Amino acid sequence: MILLAAAFQGALAALPAISTAATAETASVSVPMNGTQYRTTALACSKSTLAGFVKKVTLKPKLLFHWKIVGTTLYGAIVAQAGGGAKNGWISVAWVQSPGRMYPADAVVGNLPAPTRVKAYAMNGYSMSSVVPSSAFKVTATSVTSSVSATIIKFTRSGKTGLSPIKYAGTNNIIWAYSFSGFSKNFGDHGPNWGSASVNLACSV
Repeated sequence: MILLAAAFQGALAALPAISTAATAETASVSVPMNGTQYRTTALACSKSTLAGFVKKVTLKPKLLFHWKIVGTTLYGAIVAQAGGGAKNGWISVAWVQSPGRMYPADAVVGNLPAPTRVKAYAMNGYSMSSVVPSSAFKVTATSVTSSVSATIIKFTRSGKTGLSPIKYAGTNNIIWAYSFSGFSKNFGDHGPNWGSASVNLACSV
């Protein structure tokens, strides 16, 4: 699983530099990374269509993040419609301290095949050895399910702990990635399936 850091780094390095100007369709901010700049898209939220959740954002077509907050606990779900019917693969979302950066970050990673699991990781750098099981935050009430329509990971985490604590009423900078090309062969092989975004968990729907 620690190949995730190297995979993010490789994907970022392969991308061309982009303009820092915001488009009319979406607001964005850019930060330096490895001498270039990469965009973090500010996502608009809407009402969740997943039972038990309140809000959602579309990370990319066919990839949705659903959530609700109870007290200081975040209930989260990543729905990968592109992973419908998948027998192996993985999905990850991470909270980062700075937009567009890969670390420091708290990552939640769920995988197939059985035994499926969702675990918490601390991302402290770009090297594989710098991504380790987290002792600073925990994920609970976890599950991974795969049907013909989607692969879904669910989890809860406290927002007050970790390298990048959750902001309940402000901008949360996240990165995400997934792959259904074969967990057992190469955990980090997500290809173009990654991104960087900002989400306001207190948005109105």
